[in-house]
Amino acid sequence: MNKKTLGKIQTEEQAEIKKFILVLGGLIIAIIGIYFFTRAFVTKDLFNKKKASDEINYQAGAISDTNIIVGNMLNRPFEEYYTFAFSSKSNLVGYYDTIMSKYKSEKESLKVYYIDTEDYFNNKYVDKENPSTSFESLDKLKLGEITLLKIKKGKVIKLITNVEEIKKELNIKAS
Repeated sequence: MNKKTLGKIQTEEQAEIKKFILVLGGLIIAIIGIYFFTRAFVTKDLFNKKKASDEINYQAGAISDTNIIVGNMLNRPFEEYYTFAFSSKSNLVGYYDTIMSKYKSEKESLKVYYIDTEDYFNNKYVDKENPSTSFESLDKLKLGEITLLKIKKGKVIKLITNVEEIKKELNIKAS
């Protein structure tokens, strides 16, 4: 026998191993193809060259100069202004926002600060069943569902807890 014929003769085990390797190679190529197809056409990020750090959005800790806590509502930089306390979880938030937007759109409107009664720092000042109608110090203040406080020279001169009275104070017509 010559060497060429010896190299071509295979046992059954060698033939099975050869088939196994071919099937395994085909399977790997198919999985890689599916991966790139998914990246290119489904998630569409294969050709997108943005860095992962470019996609980070840092808006959760946005700073607001109109949202305040009760503890610093008397030391704002204006001589006269309003603070409007409300619950951000209330079903009437949109209605309250409409009232305040109408007021702020007027030429002669005072600055308005907002107090979210759901904020952790404001929790001790909230009593929705028995809100304050007047108070001697901030420790005795109890905010209701909504409360409008008019502040002049660092002192509360008006405290209103009724929506209709708030609309009258802000000169908002019925809507």
